Amino acid sequence: MALLCATLRKRMINLNGEDDAWGEYQCVCALWHNRVFVPCHLYRYVLKGKLPMSMLTSASKDGALLTTIANDYGMRTVRGSSHRRGAAGFRDMVRELDAGCCMCITPDGPKGPLYKCRPGVVRLASMSGYPIIPACIEYSSCWRISKAWDGFIIPKPFSRVTLTWGKKIYVPADITEEQQAEYCRMVEEALAHGTPDFPPLDIDK
Repeated sequence: MALLCATLRKRMINLNGEDDAWGEYQCVCALWHNRVFVPCHLYRYVLKGKLPMSMLTSASKDGALLTTIANDYGMRTVRGSSHRRGAAGFRDMVRELDAGCCMCITPDGPKGPLYKCRPGVVRLASMSGYPIIPACIEYSSCWRISKAWDGFIIPKPFSRVTLTWGKKIYVPADITEEQQAEYCRMVEEALAHGTPDFPPLDIDK
């Protein structure tokens, strides 16, 4: 993984403007589950680890593997999902933000539906007051694991990876369920930027 990522040509786009300081303010970073192959590499070698970053991983064996990788790249992790350790995981994410970390979440993980934002990321932003930053990751050439529920994407060596740092989404405190659903749609629309297979393709074909 490290060797492959080292060959990639990296391009960064910041939709918040040139004066926006990359990685120098706390946020809740959101990216799609099938694009988690390179974020740890980008955090260390592109964003330079300016602020501590914590990643939410599932309490499964796959989550344990991602936890090991994230830790190797200098990131912290929180274990939990809507299926296991949901409430405990949410409390741990709040503690990470209180400790000065950014929080990285895949809002359609760990089991989908693909490209559908679950409300946890919106609730966390509402409670903490920190903005959601959509992190759109696009590859010029890649492989897909068709048997995975999300068509997991692995970039091909020497391909270009483009990270688009989306516009901040601030979520007010004490929002209603209707407002929560609207902010979930906003996250989905923001993460559609630069995603050539959005809406989802039939990944088995």
